[in-house]
This record gives sequence, structure tokens and C-alpha cells, in this order.
Amino acid sequence: MSKMEFQRPFSPTIGKTNVPKNFLKIINNIGDEVLSDKNKSAQWDWSNHLVGKVHKEIQIPITDKENAEYCKNVIRDGCVEYLQQMVTDKRAYISNSVILHTNQGGSSNVKRENINISQSWIVSQYKNEYNPWHQHSGDLSGVIYLKIPKDMDKFYQKEFEDHYPVSGMIQFMQGDKQSLRSDTLTFKPECGMMLIFPSWLKHSVFPFYVDGERRCMSFNAYYVNKK
Repeated sequence: MSKMEFQRPFSPTIGKTNVPKNFLKIINNIGDEVLSDKNKSAQWDWSNHLVGKVHKEIQIPITDKENAEYCKNVIRDGCVEYLQQMVTDKRAYISNSVILHTNQGGSSNVKRENINISQSWIVSQYKNEYNPWHQHSGDLSGVIYLKIPKDMDKFYQKEFEDHYPVSGMIQFMQGDKQSLRSDTLTFKPECGMMLIFPSWLKHSVFPFYVDGERRCMSFNAYYVNKK
């Protein structure tokens, strides 16, 4: 018998990486400033555009141009790496300003300037709050975890003793449950972790039950051919 090969042509891919500590510092400093100020929270409120049942959802007003470009480039680089891998895996073909989903492969010459970040916002979540099943706009979406409650690790240790440990986690869903496949994929949030995925991929965030803030940044991005 020849060696078995595994292919994944029917499942969406989720990219996982970590952002630099400087990125966390910049975004968290802005988050602390806006979230702690009632007037600024109202000014930058983004909750009407979102479905989350959480404490606050705000835009991210980075006034320092150097910091703004740095943070954008961290996200852009993640999106570039994701798209290049999709081309390598023959799951995408980059053509002009369109990402074609095909198995023909294509050019992996995706650059920072091809990534347009259309929206980004902070989600400030506390005990018992949650985000129902939803999907985003754009070509790619992502989430970056900025803060985790200090007792969250103890909570997870207890949660994993349960028969279905999902509390406090993000879960992705695609298709229907069938034999030899799973229709869900769950991640335990960690500070600094960034997940990138197709914007149409449905996902949900389950509530947790410890004191403290779980803060994350979400974003939507488009592939744009600058030429």
C-alpha cells in the first residue's frame, strides 16, 4: 500500500499566529483611554454595527500616524501570509482585484499595499456576555486577543473537565455534521493570538464566568490590486 496523503479542499482555513508585544501595547493604551471615558466611548461607539451582547464595542482612534501605520502593517502582514499560503495550497488564485476560489493555483506576489483594512474595532467583554453566531464583510477577517482576565486559566482548567468545553472560547462553524468530519473548530483565546479567516465563515463567542475584562480587536480586510 502506498503512503496516504491528506487533502483539505472542502474546508475553510484558519490562520493562527501571534502579534508583537508593541502592537498589544499601542492598541491597549488606546483602548484603556477610550473605554474608561464615558464621552469618548460614546464618540467612538461601534456597537450599532455589530451583533455582540457585550460591555462595549468601540472603534480605535490611533492619532499617531507612525503607530497607526505600524499596527496596520502587522495586520496586513498576517493577511499577506494567509493569502500566500492559500495560493500555495491551490485554494485561491489572485487575479487583478479578485480572489478566485479555484484549485489552479496562481501568483503568490501579494504585498502589504494589496491589503485594505476596511474596519477595525475593540470588543470589551465581561462575565456572562457573549457574541452570537455571525459573519463579517470583506475578503478576510480576524481577531486579536488583547487582554485576558487573570483567573481565566483556572477557569479553563475547570472547563476542560466538562464534556463540552466551550465557555469563554471562540468557535467556528461550517457545513453540516457528517461522518468523518467535524462542523466546528474551537480556539481558547490567548493574549497576543491572532486568528485570520474568510469573512463569510460563521463564528460565535461563548460567555465566561470569571471577573475581569476579556478584550480583543476584530478587523475586516479586502484584497485590492493597487495597479
